[in-house]
Amino acid sequence: MPQTQVPTTEGFVELAKLFAGTAATPAKSIVNIKTSITVNAAQTYAGITKCTEDGLAIANGAVTLEETTVAGDTVQVTKEFTTGVGISVTVLGFGVCNDDDDVLYMICGYNAGQPLEAGDKITNTGKMQVKIGAA
Repeated sequence: MPQTQVPTTEGFVELAKLFAGTAATPAKSIVNIKTSITVNAAQTYAGITKCTEDGLAIANGAVTLEETTVAGDTVQVTKEFTTGVGISVTVLGFGVCNDDDDVLYMICGYNAGQPLEAGDKITNTGKMQVKIGAA
C-alpha cells in the first residue's frame, strides 16, 4: 500500500535522551490513526486522533533491528491488528510510539484511507533508520 513515513522531532528528542541515559523509553507500540492526519516532523503523540475501537487500540509491536545501509541501523516495529465485533472505521495511518505511549517516534500516512469492518486485519510496519551526524 503506498504510504509516507516520516520521523518526528518528538522522536528525535526521545532518542537523544536514550543516548544520554536520561529518562526515556524505546520504540515499542503502534497506534492507528483516524479522522485526520498530518505527516510531518512536527507531529506529536498528543496531536493525533488515535483509534480506540476494539482491536485497533494502541498495542505493543514486535521490535527488530534490520538493515538499510549497514546491519542493525534500522529499528522496525510491526503489529497486526484485527478489528472487533461491530467495528466500522477508516484508518488513515499509524505511528510508532515509545513504551510509555506518550512520544511519537514516527508517523505514517496512507495515500488512501483503509476502511475496516469487523474481523478485518491490518498490519502496520514502521521503519526508522538511525544515522548520527555532527551538530
